[in-house]
Amino acid sequence: MANPLVKIAVTASGFVAARIGRRIADAGWGAVFGEEPPDDKFTRNSEKETKKRVKQAKKDGLSKAEIDEIRNPADDVPWWKGMLWAVVSGILLQGLRTAAQSGAKKGTDRLTRRRPRPNRG
Repeated sequence: MANPLVKIAVTASGFVAARIGRRIADAGWGAVFGEEPPDDKFTRNSEKETKKRVKQAKKDGLSKAEIDEIRNPADDVPWWKGMLWAVVSGILLQGLRTAAQSGAKKGTDRLTRRRPRPNRG
């Protein structure tokens, strides 16, 4: 991969494949389970929402016991769903990224090659 055009195409295709693959994985998870996938984004958003609810509960003057009952939805996700998401998204994203990079390398290399392949037959 000495050609800089090939390097750029491979990098760009890997990035695009990862973005598209992520959207496909999220949509598939939503279609199967009807919820957000248990990823880092879900965890961060649920922590923010929980903090907001606790803060609002304190403003409203709820008792300490009632405030303690407010739970983070990310904590209620079963462990097997977390493991399933890690495996599915990892395999899907890595497979798409590898296929896109391989195709981009072959295609760009073929387009930028100066001479046709010799006919030895």
